[in-house]
Amino acid sequence: MSAQLSARKIESLLSQENIPDSVDSARLDELRRIFARLIASGDLVLSASAGGETVDGLVSLSSDVKIKWNNWLKKKHSIYLSQLSNRVTSGRKSALRTFMGVIASSPSTKHCILGTLVSTLLEALIGDSSGEIMPEAILELFDKEFIQPYRDVQYYILMEIHRLAKKIIKQYDEEKNKENEDQENEKETRGIVIENLLRILLKVEISDSQDDLEPLDVQLEKDGLSGTCSNYLFLPISDKVPIDTDNEEDMEGDVDSGESDNSDSDDSSSEDEDKDNEKSSEPVRKKQKLAKKTPQQSFSRHRYYLQESFLTILQYPHIPTRSLKRSLQHLPNQVLPIVANPLRFADFCSRAYSMRGVMGVLSLHSLFLLMTQCGLEYPKFYASLYNLVQTEVFYTKYRSRFFKLLVNCLTKSQMLPAYIVAAFCKRLCRCALGAPPSGALFVLALVSNLLRKHAECACLVHRGNGEPVQDPYDATVEDPSMSRAIDSSLWELNALQRHYHPAVAALARECGKEDDKHMMHDLDKFLLHTYKSLFDQERKREKSKKNKGSVPLTFQEPEGIFVKGDVFDGIFAFS
Repeated sequence: MSAQLSARKIESLLSQENIPDSVDSARLDELRRIFARLIASGDLVLSASAGGETVDGLVSLSSDVKIKWNNWLKKKHSIYLSQLSNRVTSGRKSALRTFMGVIASSPSTKHCILGTLVSTLLEALIGDSSGEIMPEAILELFDKEFIQPYRDVQYYILMEIHRLAKKIIKQYDEEKNKENEDQENEKETRGIVIENLLRILLKVEISDSQDDLEPLDVQLEKDGLSGTCSNYLFLPISDKVPIDTDNEEDMEGDVDSGESDNSDSDDSSSEDEDKDNEKSSEPVRKKQKLAKKTPQQSFSRHRYYLQESFLTILQYPHIPTRSLKRSLQHLPNQVLPIVANPLRFADFCSRAYSMRGVMGVLSLHSLFLLMTQCGLEYPKFYASLYNLVQTEVFYTKYRSRFFKLLVNCLTKSQMLPAYIVAAFCKRLCRCALGAPPSGALFVLALVSNLLRKHAECACLVHRGNGEPVQDPYDATVEDPSMSRAIDSSLWELNALQRHYHPAVAALARECGKEDDKHMMHDLDKFLLHTYKSLFDQERKREKSKKNKGSVPLTFQEPEGIFVKGDVFDGIFAFS
C-alpha cells in the first residue's frame, strides 16, 4: 500500500465515531494492523514520546520527506492510542486485546517504547479521572494474557506502577494543605485510582531467582539479533542491549552486593584496569556477568520495583479498607520473602497491627515474620496480641489464620514468662464462654498444651481445691503483666464443664489434669472444626449407637409411681 493510500485509510478509520461496538472493534483492529505494517517497513519509527516532533536515533529516516511522514504518522498513532485508552477505560475487552497487540508490534530494540505503551495502558486501566473501579473481568484478562506469560512485561508494569504511584502521592502532598471544596471527592477518586493500581500490582508474581528469568524455548532468526521465546514478549539479546542506568542511585542499598546494579556504570573502567594490570577478582567477574543482561533479566531489578511499588502505594493514607486487607493477606507469602529489604514494611505492618480487629489479625503474620526472620524488635508485640484475643475473633472470617499464628507465638518460644502464659490462658478461657463450640474446643486444647508446657502455671487449675475463691484477674487492662492472671484461677473450666455440647464438657473436665503420659493435642485438627463438622460428627455417633442396639432409658425398674420416701409412697403400686 502506498503512503497516500495509507494516509487516506488512517484518516478515514480515525474519523469514524459513534458506531456500534462490533464495528468499532473491527475498525480499531484494522488500524492496529496498518500501524504494525508501517512499523515493520520502517515508515513509522516511534520514540519515547509518541507525539513529539523530534526523532531520536532514526537511522532509517534519511530525508526530510520521511521525517515529516514519520511525524504525521506518530500524531495519528497518538490519536489512535487515545481512542483505544478511552475504550479500555470503559471496560471493553476487545479494546484491551487490541492494545496488547499494539504493544506486541512495537520494536523490540526500543525498550523505552514498550515502557511508554505499558504506562499508557495502565493509565487507561486505573481510570485516572473516571474514578471507577476496574471490572474484575478486565483485570483477569489482563493478568492471564499479558502479565503472567511475559517476564519483561512484568518488569515494565512494576516500573510504571512505581512511577504512577509516586505521581499520585506527589499530587496528594501538594493538595492536602490547600483548602478546596471538592477535596473529599478528590480523595475518594484518588483512592479508587490507587486501589485499581494496587489490584494490578497484586497480580504480578515475579520469579523467585535469577534462573527463572532466563529465556525459554529460544528461536533465533537468520540475523541472530532477534527472535522469540516463550517467557518474554521480546527476546532479550543479552550481548547487544546495554543495561539501563536509570534510578541507579535509588537502588543503592536496596539490592544485595552480589547483584547490585549501581555498579554497572563502572564496568568499562574496571575492564580497562583489568587489561592494564592483568588482574581479575570475583566481584569484577560478577559485574561483567551482570553487564551482559538486560534490565528485564535482572532479578534485583524485579524485586526492587516490586518493593518500591508496594511501599509507594501504601504511603497513601486513604486507601480503601478492602484494599488494605488484600495487601495484608498478600505480603507474607508473595512479597516479604522476595524483596531485598523486608524491614521497610515494618512501619506499615505496625500501624495495621495497632488498628486491632481484622486489620490486626491480618497484619500479625507479616509482623511475626519480620520479628522471627528479619530481627525486628517490637517490645509490645505480646501486649498487642493479648488485646487481639476477643470473643469477636471467634466469629470472623480470618479466625483460622489468627489461631495458627497465635499457636506459633505462644508455643514456639521457650522463654515466655509465666505471667504472660497465665494471662493468655485466662483471656482465652474467658472468651471461650461466649465462643461457638468449635472455638471452645480449640481454646481448651491450646490451654491444655500451655499448662503442660509451662508447669509453673498449674496453680491456675489447682488453686482453691474446688472451693470458691475471689478472682483478682482484671480483664479491662491492656497490659498482660498488670492483669494479675497468675494470681487467679481458671474457674471458667468449671463453667465449660456444664457446656451444652458434650465434647466441650468432656475436654473441659480433662483440661489441666493430664499427666506426662498424655500426648499433646494436635491443634491443627481442632482448627478444622466448624458447626457443620461437629454436627456431622454427632450424627455419625448417634447412627453408630443405633446400630449397636436400643439405648436404655432407666437402670432400675420402678416399683410404683412415686419414689421411696415420698408421702404417697405405697398408695399406688404396680402389680
